Amino acid sequence: MNKSTEYDLTAAASGVYVAPHALDALRAAAAAAGVAWCELDLTGVTANREFLARCAAALKFPDDFGQNWDALADYVEDLSWQPEAGVILHWRGGGEFARRARNDLSTALEIFTAAANYWQERSRLLLVLLDAPSRGGHPLPPL
Repeated sequence: MNKSTEYDLTAAASGVYVAPHALDALRAAAAAAGVAWCELDLTGVTANREFLARCAAALKFPDDFGQNWDALADYVEDLSWQPEAGVILHWRGGGEFARRARNDLSTALEIFTAAANYWQERSRLLLVLLDAPSRGGHPLPPL
């Protein structure tokens, strides 16, 4: 399989996964497929308010984002401002958030899983890729 077809970047692949170790091929495949690549760097985040602010910045939410879980769910099921064929969210540096805000991490994973299912049903890709420390022990499949 060549680098451009190594990853399935169709809506069928939508979901929440453990990030692969080597992201260069995936990032190149995303660019070739017209899929937006967003970096969610959670370094130093310890609570939901800052987590939500970082999500808003990473996914380029409109300014009227409500900074709460319901708003996050609504916005990741909208993404109308993202004109690309799909979105890959690389979630990294979230080890401290995973340790200090376990319930918030669980809520966030539920929201992103539901959004990925929503977009899969509508034939649009949403991949959320977490580095190992960000998972906080949550079992996620590899991509």
